[in-house]
Amino acid sequence: MSREVQPTNGVTLLVFLITGYAVIFAQARVDAFRDLTGVQPDLLPGMMVYAAMAFPLETVMVCATVFGLLFDSFSMNALGTSVVSLGVIGFLSSRYRDLLLSEHFTTHWVLGLLASALAPVISYVVLRLQDANPLVGWGSAWHWGIMTAGGGALTPLWFKVFNRLDEALRYKEMPESTFRPDRQIARGRH
Repeated sequence: MSREVQPTNGVTLLVFLITGYAVIFAQARVDAFRDLTGVQPDLLPGMMVYAAMAFPLETVMVCATVFGLLFDSFSMNALGTSVVSLGVIGFLSSRYRDLLLSEHFTTHWVLGLLASALAPVISYVVLRLQDANPLVGWGSAWHWGIMTAGGGALTPLWFKVFNRLDEALRYKEMPESTFRPDRQIARGRH
């Protein structure tokens, strides 16, 4: 069963957004993996899957908008293309949150694979609706596979890191004591 969505912890959300910015910046500036394979894996769909499992829908849509606009500003995408794809992934994941087993490694991995595979397809459809002609050929299958595998592989890591962070930062209620606070303690010999 999936866990209940708790009210958004502001510090966890802030760290999540800063991490998203760092991931977007690293994807734009770090070329080692791109030089090795010819493509950079997209890590944002996996982060959106985590956001959909951990935050309310409104917060998920804010994350999709912020991440999408930042990603599009660092890339050659038309502004708003990634907002749509991340928003669809976040919405679908939030919508079916109750059906997903959100505490299992395999589930996180499969959800990350699906989200990472779906994001480029949605972006392609959005670009085609704008009458753009994105370059798609046989090499695109290799790119799509690397993006899917990379995003899926790191999705369980997002769950592990952000769940631990949320547990560390969330207020924990203390169990009620068996002693009443207004009781008096008799001291002395009997």
